[in-house]
Amino acid sequence: MTVDKILLFPNPKGNVGEAEIRPIEEMLDSVGIAHERYTNGKDYEFDAIIALGGDGTMLNAARLAFRKSKPIMSINFGTLGYMSGLENGEISMLSALKSGFDTEKRMLLDIKVIRNGEAVATSTSLNEAVISRRTDGEIASFDLLCDGATVCTYRADGLIFATPTGSSAYAMSAGGPIIDTKLDAFCVCPICPHALGARAMVFSPNSRLEALNKNKLQNGNILLSDGVKVIDLEYGDRIVVTRSDRTLELIKLKKDAFYETLYNKMS
Repeated sequence: MTVDKILLFPNPKGNVGEAEIRPIEEMLDSVGIAHERYTNGKDYEFDAIIALGGDGTMLNAARLAFRKSKPIMSINFGTLGYMSGLENGEISMLSALKSGFDTEKRMLLDIKVIRNGEAVATSTSLNEAVISRRTDGEIASFDLLCDGATVCTYRADGLIFATPTGSSAYAMSAGGPIIDTKLDAFCVCPICPHALGARAMVFSPNSRLEALNKNKLQNGNILLSDGVKVIDLEYGDRIVVTRSDRTLELIKLKKDAFYETLYNKMS
């Protein structure tokens, strides 16, 4: 695969400046790839996205990438940059965007909130969907169901539904398993559960998971998708999580080394 036009997606907080962006633009110019910088509110035509920042920037840019069905990569200017395709000292490898490169498909999750029989909110996540109690709210209470059968009843600070990509992010920090990104599966991990036997679980990609919200207070739980608030949850809401029909294509310019990268970034 090759590309002719790149959309550069800088860190939205302005942490990546002209001194970092210009060398990338000059590298793209040298191999004949057109480019444009992303600004919010404009519609763009492009063949691929390069996110410039850390993992947070990558997650922001990924929403646009899978909505437009375009491949994406990230150049790390952040602290961790686990999802980054390149570090900021490796921009010479961008020449492969013109000569030819491979992509890797990543699983996405579709999230739907059902209230009184109607869908009141939807979202798609690359990393995770999180049901979380508010800092000033009571402990979260919910039932977890798989394909209509009750799996567990939780009282916890929250619940994480993570893809293989997201299994090394928030879910890992909460004690969940790391899932190889080549697998189709997703995990559910309670956050600080108030129970001795609560454990993270891995589910088939064809599973239909539901969390029934049982908190009655108005300042109860909230739903987040890749760190962005989706909706305030009400008593009786059903949060339905399934594998999305869509995928995200990551541009691969370096040798695939999942566990090597994991070790280098996390140790």
